[in-house]
Amino acid sequence: MTLPERPDTDQAGRTKKNSILPVFLVSLALGAGIAGAWMFFSPPAHSPVATIQQPSIQPSPAAPSAEIQPPPLTVQEESPSSPAQIGGGEQIPNEDNRAVETENPEPAAPVPAVLTSRQLQCEQLAVRLHTFFTHLDQKEYIQEFELGAPAQDYFLALATKLLNNPPVVSRESDDLYTILKNMAHFFRVIGGKNILILKGILDRERETIEDVAADMFSWTTGGQECSNEKFSFHAPLNKMYEYAGFFLNSMGGRSYLFRRDSRSRLLINYYAILLVDRANMEGINRHGIDINLLLPVTISEIEGSNQLIYKEKYLDRLYELVEKYQ
Repeated sequence: MTLPERPDTDQAGRTKKNSILPVFLVSLALGAGIAGAWMFFSPPAHSPVATIQQPSIQPSPAAPSAEIQPPPLTVQEESPSSPAQIGGGEQIPNEDNRAVETENPEPAAPVPAVLTSRQLQCEQLAVRLHTFFTHLDQKEYIQEFELGAPAQDYFLALATKLLNNPPVVSRESDDLYTILKNMAHFFRVIGGKNILILKGILDRERETIEDVAADMFSWTTGGQECSNEKFSFHAPLNKMYEYAGFFLNSMGGRSYLFRRDSRSRLLINYYAILLVDRANMEGINRHGIDINLLLPVTISEIEGSNQLIYKEKYLDRLYELVEKYQ
């Protein structure tokens, strides 16, 4: 029996090595295939590092792609060119023929009438005169006379009655009856009771009577501008002129003043002269009263009196008239 030859030691080692190599290569290829399949089918892991997005390239105007629309605004802003409605829904065009929003116009407040300086003065005069007669209503001596009407209404009615029944100024001395009639003029027209009331006012209101006389003169010479609800009294200059002539140029009027106190007499003479001056300016001095003859006497009497509060004021005005009529 023949025995197999013993293999060479080196050749056996090479054979063994060569037999393991294919198995290793196959295992390596299989592992690589499994790893590739796992990486391909598994989801991508989130990286903690933020990625930088590249800005998108806007399409060229010539490109046929659709125009990108901006997102809608959540707050609508007003534009000068956007139409806006009026309260009633009406739109009005502006200069560019576009509708402009307008509010409902409020009614304009009435514009007060502009008063002249004279009208404003008359307003103030009316308030002061009305206040004076209201003051008389509260006086006990006036209440004792039982006038039956507010003092203002009562005394303005007396003044109107006197103006409508003037005394005789010219040709008074033609007969004795006219002289006597003039001397009793106030008694005949308004009665003895009213004369007593007037005398009581002149005596008890000594502190304010000069102010009232000045206001009354300014009111009566104010013309038609002086008309007020609080003091509705109008005295035409031509009628007041008759009484100025009566006190300055008639026997009846002069005798009446001599029966009064010096203060009342001087005040009446002073304002009578001012009325004649007004009549001269208006051209209605129909009795031809010359105040040049009256001014020196009146100035002398006022200078020698200590009964007048506004003595210097009266003298200044009289001296102005002296210069005017020289």
